[in-house]
Amino acid sequence: MRLKQLASVLILSTLLLNAADNSALLSTLKQDKLDIDKKKNELESDNLKYDWIEQIKGSYSYTNSGVSGETKETNLFSVTLDQPIFKSGGIYYGIQYSGANREFLRLTTKLNEQTLVKSAILALLNIKKLDFQIQRQNALIENAKIDIMRKKEQYESGLIDSSFLDTAILNKNGYGKALIDMQSSRYSALMNFKSISDFEYSSIIPPSFTMLEKSDYLDKSLIIKQQDMNSKKAEHLKEMTIANYLPTVSLFAGYYDSSIKQGGIDENYNTFGVKISMPLIDVNRGRTIEVKQLEYMKSKLELADTKIQESNIYQDYVKKIEFLNKKIDLAVNDANLYDSLLFSTKELFKAGEKTIYDVNTLEYSQKTMILDKKIYEVDVQLALLELYAKMSGEI
Repeated sequence: MRLKQLASVLILSTLLLNAADNSALLSTLKQDKLDIDKKKNELESDNLKYDWIEQIKGSYSYTNSGVSGETKETNLFSVTLDQPIFKSGGIYYGIQYSGANREFLRLTTKLNEQTLVKSAILALLNIKKLDFQIQRQNALIENAKIDIMRKKEQYESGLIDSSFLDTAILNKNGYGKALIDMQSSRYSALMNFKSISDFEYSSIIPPSFTMLEKSDYLDKSLIIKQQDMNSKKAEHLKEMTIANYLPTVSLFAGYYDSSIKQGGIDENYNTFGVKISMPLIDVNRGRTIEVKQLEYMKSKLELADTKIQESNIYQDYVKKIEFLNKKIDLAVNDANLYDSLLFSTKELFKAGEKTIYDVNTLEYSQKTMILDKKIYEVDVQLALLELYAKMSGEI
């Protein structure tokens, strides 16, 4: 038992020490998949960054031809390069585009990672909430049992008819069915956690989130940052498209080695030079550029729209938390009220004026109020989790 407790402490300490590395909570398989995505993104971005550099091409050909009854065998080996060195800004914007795309992919992977971490924390909080709900339901069942015993005594004494007793029994059965549903939901939440993490759920303490300023949320919003990078990509792509119709300066060079077997001719030579080229006629030029311009304009509108949406999402959760805090206050006030009622009822029980049923009913009712407070507090954490999961460096 001591070794098991020590292991749990070590696991928890590891998670706390690596809080900045939010993927620590994820299973090895999910971490490995994320690592592959990150490496793939970097490699694809590097490819895009150096995409303007042309290949050095090598070729070899063998020709066997017959003319007037004579056979001629020719071998030709060549190495050539045709490299643009100036594309009217196209190379610069291509590199800028690759940088924006790299950051866009990093943000996409980060969002995916934090969505997984959020799912793990969500499962932990739901388990915690369901534990409180199950305790509360058990208290309601105990009160329902007391109500059945009271109604049974009243029925046997002729004070009430059987319908009251029947209703009390049905109420208890309803509470019991609801308890089974809660236990089923808890098991599902546990399985969700196990699908995401290798850790034992009971060894993890879910993080505690606090209310944050709207400016902090918007400044750290991964979704806004992602849309901003998408807009930059569209801008650079537009500039690259325009550059395609402007002059390009290229350096070309080649090395050739040929031999003709029958004639005994061997020669090799080099070529190099500079050329300037540009499209003279392209019937789609105007429309192609306009499409990229419209895509850029749309990306700017989407960025502005995303900021409005995220601002409204923040405000929505602020209001939800405000209402939850009001419920917490009500639960606290009700629990305090039951304190005084319970005290006076216990005194009356000692004096023989109240039954143990009265005392127990109030005790279980007060317990439900205390558990209500705890449930609402978890709901606050669930609401804050939705915001924190979309912020850079927060979970």
